Amino acid sequence: MFLGITLLLTAALNSLFYIAVIQLSVSISLLIIITSGGEVFRKSSLLLGWLVIPILILHALFTPGELLVKQAAVSVSVEGLQLGGWFAFHLIVIFFTALVFSRLLNREEWINLILRMPQWGERAIPYLLLLETGLKKNRNVVKQECDNWCSSGKKLSRLPIHITTALTETLNENKKDAYELWQNWDHRVASITEDSNSAMQIEPIPTAVAVIATIVVWVIYLTGGM
Repeated sequence: MFLGITLLLTAALNSLFYIAVIQLSVSISLLIIITSGGEVFRKSSLLLGWLVIPILILHALFTPGELLVKQAAVSVSVEGLQLGGWFAFHLIVIFFTALVFSRLLNREEWINLILRMPQWGERAIPYLLLLETGLKKNRNVVKQECDNWCSSGKKLSRLPIHITTALTETLNENKKDAYELWQNWDHRVASITEDSNSAMQIEPIPTAVAVIATIVVWVIYLTGGM
């Protein structure tokens, strides 16, 4: 957990290109190893495209500076390309680092991390319990409606119907989960807090390894920043 948080902070605060390249390479390698394949990396890359491409276009078109091609129909500045390229690359590094971090923590560790947050940690208990039961159900509902739409020939005219059906079924399932949670509140809260308390029992050797690795990461980062 400590190592993951440190890597995530390093990705967010780092302003050096070569350190960002190293961290991106490490994050992608770890992601492929953890997920036993490149399917998650492929899907994540497609998702990132919807974020990165608009960032590049908007910065290139609306950042003042030296024009890339003078007297062109569309004004694209060199500074805009540089700024947009670095911002997009920085976002990619943070995204993949956060994805690795999320895969490294198991259910109990995530619950423990959220519950220990000040002010609203305890307030998150109902949402954690509903998310625990509803996430898989909602995913199955969306997948079922997506399969139904694909089997109908991917007709755009039927897409709103499938989206509406998916939203309606998801709301119905969530209402059932909320009612079940209300009826078994004490038992469900006890289960999640017991898991959290057991996750707080930290072994000394893994903790020492995590602390040492954290120190090494920060030393590399601070050395590069000098």
